[in-house]
Amino acid sequence: MAARPVYPTWIRSSRTVTFWLLAVGIVVLAVAVSPFWRPGLAIALLAAPFFYIAGVLTLTAHRLGPRGGNVQSAIHQLMIDAVGRKGRLLDVGCGSGQLLIRLAKSAPGGYVGIDFWGDDWHYSQSRAEHNAALEGVQGVEFRRGSASKLLFADGEFGRVVSCLTFHEVRHVEDKTVSIAEALRVLETGGRFVFVDLFDDPRLYRGRTEVVKAIESAGGTIDSCRRLSECLDLGFPLNLAKVLKYAVLVSGNKSRPRD
Repeated sequence: MAARPVYPTWIRSSRTVTFWLLAVGIVVLAVAVSPFWRPGLAIALLAAPFFYIAGVLTLTAHRLGPRGGNVQSAIHQLMIDAVGRKGRLLDVGCGSGQLLIRLAKSAPGGYVGIDFWGDDWHYSQSRAEHNAALEGVQGVEFRRGSASKLLFADGEFGRVVSCLTFHEVRHVEDKTVSIAEALRVLETGGRFVFVDLFDDPRLYRGRTEVVKAIESAGGTIDSCRRLSECLDLGFPLNLAKVLKYAVLVSGNKSRPRD
């Protein structure tokens, strides 16, 4: 059987396994101590929140994947439709390369993906490069780097996309720094499409902060909508800890940054 590209969902499988192990471990402990201490069975109640979290993570991964609705692919398609087909493109936070490879298959041109590929993710540069090779796409390059300090010149790209990456940049408190960087490397007249948890008050100080950051970097927004307005997310994707606060922002760079 021919090898197939591997595109994991955005849910860390290691985290899901950890919560399942914690939940089951607590139940096993309760059963083990109950013959010697009858009230010990009550310990099993402590497993309830871990079972809930594990269940939500498992169902979320299923909903995002091809067997449960393929919502991850649907979000990527929204971005592909919004960013257009012209100009060299940068994907900030490319992960396994799924979005970048689909973009490269939709139109010829230069495509660059950048990611930090942290150890706690199941993505890697080698996996992204292997996926591109299996898909047979040309003109795709993957580089390691941080979204908060892109190693590219001002205006080097005609298009920039980023999907659920800016809030994951942990070494900067102000997540809009990465937004400004993405727009810095976009040429005047170039197109941008960003998806992130822009409405999450734990990460950003309101959507107005994000809009201000984009405008200060020279961007002009033509669409700014929650994903729930674009797609029927449903449970559990509509939870606050999942995609409730996810927003799709698109537009053009109309001038150099302030």
